[in-house]
Amino acid sequence: MGQMERLFLSIGAMKAGTTWLYSILKRHPDIHFTPEKEIHFLAHHYLNKKHLTDEHRLHRVRTRLNNIGNLRPERQKLIRDWYNDYYLKGATSVPWYKNLFNGNKGRRAWNADFSNLSALIPAEGWTRLRSEVSKQTKAIYILREPCERLWSQYKFSGQSHENIHPSDFEQQIEHFLSNSAVNRHSQYCSNLDAVCDGLGHQNAKAILFDDIENQPEALLASIEQFLEIPARDHSGHNNLNRRINTTVVQAPPAVFRKHCAPIVARELNGLLARGIAVPSRWMEMETPA
Repeated sequence: MGQMERLFLSIGAMKAGTTWLYSILKRHPDIHFTPEKEIHFLAHHYLNKKHLTDEHRLHRVRTRLNNIGNLRPERQKLIRDWYNDYYLKGATSVPWYKNLFNGNKGRRAWNADFSNLSALIPAEGWTRLRSEVSKQTKAIYILREPCERLWSQYKFSGQSHENIHPSDFEQQIEHFLSNSAVNRHSQYCSNLDAVCDGLGHQNAKAILFDDIENQPEALLASIEQFLEIPARDHSGHNNLNRRINTTVVQAPPAVFRKHCAPIVARELNGLLARGIAVPSRWMEMETPA
């Protein structure tokens, strides 16, 4: 099986609006998604073989198929057939991955795969991906104010900060921030450097979470321009000004921001050094009151 003609990746950051972006772009005629939004194969293949085990695949199928009852019968059949004929068929491999996009054969649409785990792939993995999967690969990386993203991830992990002694809360924060996976997802600059080194700077684009809230149509137009596809009128989309699959909006407590301060300073300084302009409010919040 030859290379895929076009591969479009949204690689994170975690808890930074990827689901919202997917909900909008999946209707674009020049972007082709499989029924599984987060395939995780690329992180599995180029980073860690634990990300896409057979058990994980079976779990994903059960979860997905349990949530399609509201779809038209013909759409339900297409989804079930795809999981049976492609997703569950055979061992995970590069040919297996390419075959997932079989429904896009004969078209010029971008094959799209949105997985936050892909942000952690090292530069050598990105170089191999261009050789093994698709030479024409483009990736976007959504950047969210570092402490707010971490707070969202903290709450998403199921940890509570209510009805807890302040000293216990601080211990929970320290334990959370010391987690290696949490730390890797917080390393915007090194993650961006890896994808830029592996794919080329012209094929990697950093976008801002704030723009999802403040200027969603302009953000979508910038992505369409990046992919060199026709602009689409998204003004009538139900989700354009709606937050999708996000934790409850709440500012991080001062004590959480205090513990995040070294991470925030590291990333903001690094982004500015790389010529990436961050919103002024990020800089204003860098030093907690």
